[in-house]
Amino acid sequence: MPPKSLIDLSHPLTPQTTIYPGDPPFAMHSVCNIPTDGYTVHAVSLGTHTGTHVDAPFHFFAQGQKLHELSLERFVGRAVVVDVRHLACARGRIEWRDVRESFDRTRGTIASLGPRSEGKIDMVLFWTGWDGWWSEQKYFDHPYFGRDVAEELVEMGVRLVGVDTLSPDETVLVQDGGKEKEDAFAMHEVLLGRGCLICENLTNLGELVGRNSEEGEEVWVSLAPLSLHGADGAPVRAFGWTEKPR
Repeated sequence: MPPKSLIDLSHPLTPQTTIYPGDPPFAMHSVCNIPTDGYTVHAVSLGTHTGTHVDAPFHFFAQGQKLHELSLERFVGRAVVVDVRHLACARGRIEWRDVRESFDRTRGTIASLGPRSEGKIDMVLFWTGWDGWWSEQKYFDHPYFGRDVAEELVEMGVRLVGVDTLSPDETVLVQDGGKEKEDAFAMHEVLLGRGCLICENLTNLGELVGRNSEEGEEVWVSLAPLSLHGADGAPVRAFGWTEKPR
């Protein structure tokens, strides 16, 4: 039986799509049209990390798994949405000690849902609320996470971490005089280095928050990417739903 309702977790791709500094922009133009050709075709140009997308380990590690080497099951699973809006400020770093209470409370709810859960978490999605700044300059000033957050999550066996920001690490705008810090890509290095995938630029996570406790349902998400052979990442049409534990 299909889910009773699906929640869209992807930003639409448009000319206004926010792009990570240095990445190729998104573009789409017509190459065939109905009046002239009898059918419509568009050409699309984009980077592998455009819009809502997933990162494969190959993104940071030369010997890491490429997108086509990951099973489709890696991109679908039970999710915990952790509300960290109260910790989110421009270019503020969020440490594990900051999120532990919220995370443990949410994890406890998962464990109480039944034997199928067994406290196991496939995916952790951090809701900062920063998706509200999508397509604006302030989106680059998103909060980010400390190395210890990644270390704790991989120790728990989490296999995918998602954020509603441009990156789980700080985005430094070099053109504005910023300089990358020594630990600039800590989350990417720890997570991808341990085989944990990353999904960036999610949206609408707030529509999933609290459903576990309020309705006694599990939250599931699909983050299946385009099937790009040899790629380091790809855009996804992310969506989530809830269902009763079996």
